[in-house]
Amino acid sequence: MPAVPSIKATLFQFAADDVARLLASGRLTRVELERRLAKEDLPYLGKQLAVTSWVPIATYVRVSTIAIELECPGSREEYLREAGLRAAAKLHKMGLYMQFEVSADRWGPSVGRILVTLAAVSYNFTHWTFEEGDDDVPFRIIIERARDFPEMLRIANEGFITYLARNVLRQPKATVTSERVSNNRIIFTARNESAA
Repeated sequence: MPAVPSIKATLFQFAADDVARLLASGRLTRVELERRLAKEDLPYLGKQLAVTSWVPIATYVRVSTIAIELECPGSREEYLREAGLRAAAKLHKMGLYMQFEVSADRWGPSVGRILVTLAAVSYNFTHWTFEEGDDDVPFRIIIERARDFPEMLRIANEGFITYLARNVLRQPKATVTSERVSNNRIIFTARNESAA
């Protein structure tokens, strides 16, 4: 694995595709793009990356920031959550990760570990753990070594994990929130809508 904190190219591709659409529509020029990015970011754009490759998290943040600033019509946090929901739905539909297809009935109460498995193949610099809960708070996910995990990804993962909770873990009323409790630790908490 690379020593540089990185994200799997599969997830980076969503940001790269957003930038490509902005270029194609004329809302962003190549000159403006190159001005806003670091020179080392450019080789990751304009092509389909191998699903097994890694992209530095700093590149992901710079590319994503451009798309967010140009496409975000209102609340930045809501935009990021929706982007996380869309990314999870697209990955689910693409069938790239077999974990999406595991039956909740087959895995029983520990099925939520799917989320931790996905994180392990998506980020090379964090450690995720899953804690089972109860009916009102079905699970929590804790990210350790999260110093380099950007806030935009923390918020987008609220949407991503909400999608998985609802569509894979069969928790249709689940909503996920998160909090950075320290520089190196983030906690995601799933709550069912009926919970007070």
